[in-house]
Amino acid sequence: MDISTQGNTSYTGISRYESVLLGAVRESDLPVFGVREAQVLTGWEGNRVHNTLHTLERKGLVTRMKRGRYTLTEWVAERLYEIATEAVKPSYISFWTALSHYGLTEQQPAVVQLVTVTQSRNFSIGPTPVELTVWLPGRFYGYVRKDGYVIAEMEKALVDSLCQPEKCGGMGEYAKCLMNSWPSVNRSLFRKYLLRFGNRSVISRVGHLLDVLGLEGLEGLEKHASKGYVRLDPGGENSSRYDHIWKVMVNWEVSQ
Repeated sequence: MDISTQGNTSYTGISRYESVLLGAVRESDLPVFGVREAQVLTGWEGNRVHNTLHTLERKGLVTRMKRGRYTLTEWVAERLYEIATEAVKPSYISFWTALSHYGLTEQQPAVVQLVTVTQSRNFSIGPTPVELTVWLPGRFYGYVRKDGYVIAEMEKALVDSLCQPEKCGGMGEYAKCLMNSWPSVNRSLFRKYLLRFGNRSVISRVGHLLDVLGLEGLEGLEKHASKGYVRLDPGGENSSRYDHIWKVMVNWEVSQ
């Protein structure tokens, strides 16, 4: 049944149809919606929904993130993480965004970083870029839902970030986050997530960093280290220095 447009003029400067659609989305509390959801909420034909969304976008009252997916502009600032993880399913927040969320760095990334298992393009939510990293399904774990969004646990964010340290500001930023996390990190969970990730290079890098930073409590990882030498900084240049215990080419120094 078509929602009546009579008496619904809570939004000024817009048509009754626009006001009805905005009100229906707000009442249903849908952080992300498309034409199909709008049709269900209003009972309108597709053309009316398309036209109404187009004018609402033009007036800046709805924000289109990618083809066919919208959010209310008034929600963008206060519900950014929720909108991001609802726009890409399944997904969770990780890397620098998650490390910043946990207070491990004073840096505030101007991007929302998501991990997913499906091939998707990067997009933006208003002025904020959303960057996607695709993991194999076996590496898609270690996340929790809180406050309406999905985010990596601290321990999993540390594992993800050392696989691709350029996504957390580089090795220097990662080492700082690792040190800051150590008083509160769950060692057994961190170990479990490291082994489950199935990447010996990551284990070698963690082992070397823990040794040089003097962080204890994660013993017995040596047997899971890389069989061949790996760069400590995967994006850095080669070096003549090696950690023979962890099979690491030391091409980045903690003093940096």
